[in-house]
Amino acid sequence: MGGESSKIRHSKSSGIKKSAVSETTQHIIPSRTKHTDSISCTDNLLNVDFGIRAGNSSKSSLELNINRNRSESICSARGASKQKHPIPIRDRNLIQNCFQNPHEIIGHKILQRAYEKRNGFANFYAKLNSDEKDDIEEGIKVLLKKTVANINFMDEVQRLAEEFGGKHVKFRALGFKPEFFGAYADATITECIFLDNAMHPAHQTLTAFSSFITMVYSSVRDGFYGEMRRMRRASNSFSTGSNSSYMKKTISGDLSVELPQRSASPGNESGGSDFSAVIVIPADNELVEPPSNDP
Repeated sequence: MGGESSKIRHSKSSGIKKSAVSETTQHIIPSRTKHTDSISCTDNLLNVDFGIRAGNSSKSSLELNINRNRSESICSARGASKQKHPIPIRDRNLIQNCFQNPHEIIGHKILQRAYEKRNGFANFYAKLNSDEKDDIEEGIKVLLKKTVANINFMDEVQRLAEEFGGKHVKFRALGFKPEFFGAYADATITECIFLDNAMHPAHQTLTAFSSFITMVYSSVRDGFYGEMRRMRRASNSFSTGSNSSYMKKTISGDLSVELPQRSASPGNESGGSDFSAVIVIPADNELVEPPSNDP
């Protein structure tokens, strides 16, 4: 009996152990599955979060690049605009300060100085009448006033100078030459230095006005030659048009010449013939003797 009871107890205990082991395994498996599920969910969340962050970072980097490109382009444009002007800001301010002094007769002074210093220009100046002299003097004064007022705008300075140079083409008939603009420039520099009234060092005033006036009269020459080219093209086109019109008139005149009239001789034999009959008179007198009355 004792042995059987011990066997029964042993079998029960082993059964209890097996059930406990099975229960522990049953509890462990779901816990593992839950753990794996939680890991996958967190992985998905991490992936979504990373994608959002990556998208935001790409957008921010794109905006950063755009802003950087804009700033670089603005800086380059500002640098280019600063590098375009050949005259320093200090010299520009000096020139404008000098023209705050009275300068209403500066055109007359410049023309007189050029007349005294240049022999070839003196010959041209002697051929001018009083109205033409006043016109040139006023043009020089207006050119200086407007270019100094617009000294910071190179395009406007160039336009004003070219316009002044183009107006001198009409004086070619009186002997004006483009090299006379050099006499204008030299006289202008001298008279503009006098406007300073020794307020600045002489070398600084000379440098400022030399660079400015040289630049202005370079555009003046360009305007003179440009106007000459324009007038030459206009004259060539006019001559071509007149020649073509003359040829048209000549051809139309040739076609309008009256043709010889058709002969009025009746009959079908002469139909379609535009030439009348020609009578030949022999030169021999014997052939034109009157017929005799003898039988």
